[in-house]
Amino acid sequence: MKKYCLILLLFCALPVCASAQWYLFPGKKKQQKQQQTTVQDTARRIRPDSTLLRPGTDTLSAALGDTLAAADSLPLPDIFVLDIPSVIQVGLILPLQASDKKPSENFLDFYSGALLALRELGEQGLRVELQVFDSQGQKKGVPQSLIEQADVILGPVTPEAILETLPLCGKDKVLISPLDPKAAELAATGPVVQSPSPWTAQVDDLVRWVGQDRLLGPELYLVRDTAAFLPGEQSERLVRKLQERGISYHSVLAVKDIPFQKDQPVHVMVASDRDNFITGVVRNLSIEGARNNNIVLYGTSRIRTNGTSTADLHNTKAHLTTSYFIDYEDPEVKRFILAYRALFQDEPGSFAFQGYDTMYYYVSMCSKYGRQWFKKLDEYEKTGLQSDFRFEEESGRINQAVRRVVYNTDLTTVRQ
Repeated sequence: MKKYCLILLLFCALPVCASAQWYLFPGKKKQQKQQQTTVQDTARRIRPDSTLLRPGTDTLSAALGDTLAAADSLPLPDIFVLDIPSVIQVGLILPLQASDKKPSENFLDFYSGALLALRELGEQGLRVELQVFDSQGQKKGVPQSLIEQADVILGPVTPEAILETLPLCGKDKVLISPLDPKAAELAATGPVVQSPSPWTAQVDDLVRWVGQDRLLGPELYLVRDTAAFLPGEQSERLVRKLQERGISYHSVLAVKDIPFQKDQPVHVMVASDRDNFITGVVRNLSIEGARNNNIVLYGTSRIRTNGTSTADLHNTKAHLTTSYFIDYEDPEVKRFILAYRALFQDEPGSFAFQGYDTMYYYVSMCSKYGRQWFKKLDEYEKTGLQSDFRFEEESGRINQAVRRVVYNTDLTTVRQ
């Protein structure tokens, strides 16, 4: 409770879109007055069209095409110019609900982690000015002034809110999707950076992992879901990637169809987009795993988040690819936790780690490559506390970094 009182005190002391710098870098005086801006509709502002997601539009990319056309947006120029600002302007757009009786704990945690990242960067000599916009309940939407002034823009959070804000970006601004992997569709076609790696990156790395472990010789069994009317996109991609890499496997319809033999290693994957089917397969594999410790289950984070028990993951020696994983034995993680406790008198959650990683990475990018940092994403990899960052030329502005996590039978969980 003390933590949220402190955060709200810091946030509410700011007018909407006011600059926040004084509390980030203790002991440093502000060298210039921060100009306060007033949110108002002007002729230069392009109002988001509330009918963008109209009936019959099934994908965000279709609406995005109409939005960019309406805003007369053009592709970003290919020429890279090193333009490093002396003071990096950061815009943070989150649905904090700071004026409500019950503010959003998750997004306040994200904000807290972001503040710690900025404080550390300030201690390293970077000068950063932060503008925070609470998007929850704001009728006028994100102000044009925030977009124009910011060198780094984190948010909005949801794909729909990102889509509504894109017309304000013009030709030289990008929005960073800080939390929702579903915004990857927007990043594939517009000026958006998808920060959390999507499920496609998890599937692709999972197949690479299986291919590497298959060199050891165990049989691979693929439990396929035939009850669904049509194959889901995730299971369809999994099968296609296995075939493209020439990885042989045996297809079965249930765990009971796998010819288990004691002390004989067996690798298993599940090809289904139905959570109840995945949970049932993992539960049955866990029963077999208690008898045969040589079972290894391969999957994505979907297995972990669909209701599967942790005990089942350990019994199956689950090997999962995931966008998020915190190694609490990591010295950097321990350092962050101590700093968070000291400032906020509370324990950091997953959102706090995400706020720290995201803010630290993109502000560091801007300090290294300047205002057009987004053109150099494929040249700057970084390992974060909870998530990593790796952009590839062929994938554009969609993060491809995932973590490989192993659940051991001794109840330990380690990053491979």
